[in-house]
Amino acid sequence: MLLRYLLTVIGLASVGAGMLGLRQQQLAHQHAIAVTHGQMRDQREDIKDYQIRIEEMKQPAHLRDAVRRLDLRLEPVSGPDAKTDTVAGAN
Repeated sequence: MLLRYLLTVIGLASVGAGMLGLRQQQLAHQHAIAVTHGQMRDQREDIKDYQIRIEEMKQPAHLRDAVRRLDLRLEPVSGPDAKTDTVAGAN
């Protein structure tokens, strides 16, 4: 009888230790996910900064003049980010 209790206690202790190990792994994965999300946020901010710098360097007035000078027939780009004032609309 004592042997049965001893084996039960040892079995429960090993199951508890296994569950603690799984919990530790879960915490480690959550930390890695949080770090990755932070890196993604930083990279998104960098990309947005690059996009802003590119927009500033494009100089839309010069593009409109070039399109008029070359007599290009451009179609407006449609999509969720499309602006109403397009290069083709300048003709």
